[in-house]
Amino acid sequence: MLKPKYQQLSITSIEQSLEIKEWLAQFSDGQKVIAKTLLSRLNFVSRDEYSHWLRRSIEQLPPNKKYALYSIRKLDSDEESYWDSSGAPTLRPATSQGSEDLVYSLISNLVRSNKKYLLDHPAISDLKSNKIRNLVLIDDSIGSGDRVSSFINAILENPTFLSWWSFGWIKITIICFARPNASEKRIVDCIRGSDHGKRKFRKSSKIEFISEFVYNERWLEERWGKNYKQIVELCRNQTKVGKWARLGYGEVLSNLIFYHSVPNNTPGILWFSNNKWQGLLTGRVLPSWLIDLLNGNAVEKYTTSTSAPISNELLSLLSLVKRGVRRVSSIAIRLNVDHHYADKLIEHAGRLGYLTPNLRLTKAGIDILKQTNEPLDLPKWDYSLYIPSSWCAGQANIQPSTGKVLSSLSSTDSAKALAFADGDVGEASLERSDAKAAAPPFSVMPQSPSVSRESHDTDGPLGSKER
Repeated sequence: MLKPKYQQLSITSIEQSLEIKEWLAQFSDGQKVIAKTLLSRLNFVSRDEYSHWLRRSIEQLPPNKKYALYSIRKLDSDEESYWDSSGAPTLRPATSQGSEDLVYSLISNLVRSNKKYLLDHPAISDLKSNKIRNLVLIDDSIGSGDRVSSFINAILENPTFLSWWSFGWIKITIICFARPNASEKRIVDCIRGSDHGKRKFRKSSKIEFISEFVYNERWLEERWGKNYKQIVELCRNQTKVGKWARLGYGEVLSNLIFYHSVPNNTPGILWFSNNKWQGLLTGRVLPSWLIDLLNGNAVEKYTTSTSAPISNELLSLLSLVKRGVRRVSSIAIRLNVDHHYADKLIEHAGRLGYLTPNLRLTKAGIDILKQTNEPLDLPKWDYSLYIPSSWCAGQANIQPSTGKVLSSLSSTDSAKALAFADGDVGEASLERSDAKAAAPPFSVMPQSPSVSRESHDTDGPLGSKER
């Protein structure tokens, strides 16, 4: 299968958008660059990408089988069963249901193109008459898994369907674009039935998952970069946002957003709104202005410094380049951002015409720095030489013998004292005299030139041993 393409906000889009500037005004000056890093790390999935992926996933199911397609939705608190008294699915509310609306329409299109093997939300009687044993439950993303497990339990409320499930006649395939890998176990644990090893049909063997993006909830660096701790602290410290929503529902902290809906497991500072905080994506809906930014329709190509907005991060970047700092890793460390954001910031400066491809200041970049009268608060780098303590020799190894050591040696036998220290002035030590008297080792003994080995002499070269 072809991998779907994600879209991301460029630094140019972030700097240009008035809506993003209003949202950033709620943060302190030290938090704004972290909030921009968070925005640059978001992955957006368009409706076309999701619909193409879903169609390919359905087409790759085992052939020559009939499948019943159902859209996963959150049921009302008073709805215990998904089926009505006649065994048909309960009617959907007339109001918008978020992501379920798109999934419901996609299922309708898929069934119309393949009526022989696919059924659109069939009733219990249709499942029985068509001898369907494979159910496909579809969603865009799964967070904690509560909605999926509640939906399956509502399906199992029907006695006929529950008996099919207990006999192992029904198998469920859950198709979702993204999910945490721990959600599979949580869903299986929460649905009805036993998963004991002695059971003939364990419930875990009757459920299968198909996902494009499976991630670990604890591996935040994979989604948010090396500076993920700063992003976590930014979300956690926003007390104006509800505590349950600061790190997303279930504290999943996902970075995946769909054009048709904003999952509630993403950071709450993006979508949570009350009288104290105004989210960027209110109502968990992607606004049209943001879609235009992602598609590049609202991004102008600035060519002059007078028309381009200048942020503190951009000025700091130009100042660092002027000092001679040109490695992306060094720029990221000095700006206290991750490598991903530093790359995008450099690309943004190049697009504005302030930097050359070789990371040199252009005339426009030099003019911008000259127009800046306020001194930039850049971190001072310590260039002093660092010597590890393990490299330093001890004082006893490098200092000469003190008077106390010599007096202790003189109190012992003179011959023994001379064995540990050199002799006095004009007197050679025993170690040196022994070295002169001892015969040199064999490796330094003079040897005769080698001769041919035609006679296969096994005695070695001449002089190596006595004959």
